[in-house]
Amino acid sequence: MQQVTFDIKRLGAIRDSSMTLSPMMIFSGESGLGKSYASFLVHYLYYVLLDSDRFLNFFLEQGYDFNEIYKKRESGKVILSVPVQDVLDWLNKDAVAYIGYLVGYQNLDGDVNIKLPIQEKTFDFIFTQTLEGLEGQEELYDKLVFKNYVYRVVSTLNIPTPIPYVTLIKAYFQDLVFGDMNNITKTFLLPPSRGSLMEVSERPTFQSGMYEEFFDMKALLNKPQESVSPLNQALIECNARVNNGELKREGEKYLYHMRNGATIPLTAAASSIKELSPLSLLINKFPVKGVSILFEEPEAHLHPSRQVKLADLLACIISAGGHLQVTTHSDYLIKRLNNLMKLSLLKDKISPSDFEKLLNDFQIKEEYLLAVSNVRAYLLEEQSDGSSRIIAQEVGKDNSIPFESFYSVIEDDLELTSRIEEIMDSLES
Repeated sequence: MQQVTFDIKRLGAIRDSSMTLSPMMIFSGESGLGKSYASFLVHYLYYVLLDSDRFLNFFLEQGYDFNEIYKKRESGKVILSVPVQDVLDWLNKDAVAYIGYLVGYQNLDGDVNIKLPIQEKTFDFIFTQTLEGLEGQEELYDKLVFKNYVYRVVSTLNIPTPIPYVTLIKAYFQDLVFGDMNNITKTFLLPPSRGSLMEVSERPTFQSGMYEEFFDMKALLNKPQESVSPLNQALIECNARVNNGELKREGEKYLYHMRNGATIPLTAAASSIKELSPLSLLINKFPVKGVSILFEEPEAHLHPSRQVKLADLLACIISAGGHLQVTTHSDYLIKRLNNLMKLSLLKDKISPSDFEKLLNDFQIKEEYLLAVSNVRAYLLEEQSDGSSRIIAQEVGKDNSIPFESFYSVIEDDLELTSRIEEIMDSLES
């Protein structure tokens, strides 16, 4: 994975901050400081590279006339040269517009800079024509070549559109960012209050685009699969452990099969089951390798013991090749992720038998172990003027995610408890 940074001059409450892309990104801090906005910016990069329609807007907004471009084509020569800076400027502008769409605020003001490791000044597309096919049955093909990528179409069917250019640029960006265009193929957004929306069958009219995306995900979960790929068994088992049962769509209903043998509709299940149901159904239907998920406050409605199990599930997703952007207020979740990172480092420092016993004692599987190199954590901290800054936390320093966002609350609560006990003791004496 290449280094990609997100520089934010202003975005919502956030000012003068920076983040670096990583398979797992954790955002913590008090409410209202911009955790969601920061995670939306990261999600945008996945979305724009995997959603074919959005990148079309670049060519439309730049005013390229593809009929004229196609008329001037010459085999073996550059048919179109696109300034790289134009593409990057559009990405930065479009990122803010997209976040405004997600939150239902079309006039959202922002200034961001997504820094990609690109050295070229222009993207040059070369047009060629070749005869291909069986001897005596050859057909003339138009080819559009961009770097090592080729888009090919039968000449008689070639209609001048930006689609081939979009396809090639996206393939290049996917290789550039993710190492291979096949490494990440889908992205999903799990917004707040998602559990209640699982009961809604018809798509309502939403004011914010995040719920439109969520319903697109629901439609995909309900759609029959054209082909079935093998699922990660460790992930399936961990998912069932978190839910204390299994969720399935049967007919037109979501059913919750509990471990005690009872089966109830999802509508009758606990809030914790409902909130996790979109992720649970996703894991039970698709391989998570190649999937990116923005997960808003996954700990919602979960007892601390289940938050710990959920941390195992999130780590297992990363180990299986998925990506996550997580906003959280849960110290239980972060503590468990820290322990899973430390266990991954401990593995080669003690005997295999001792390590196996340690995992077994705490019902942890090796698939839950979390590589420190896959994790970046960010704390959103309020400034004196009411704005916020994103503080990169040094995960690698102590092989754990720092707890700054919880320290002051815990310390204040302990101090208050101590003072109350002192007063009560003095009254009793």
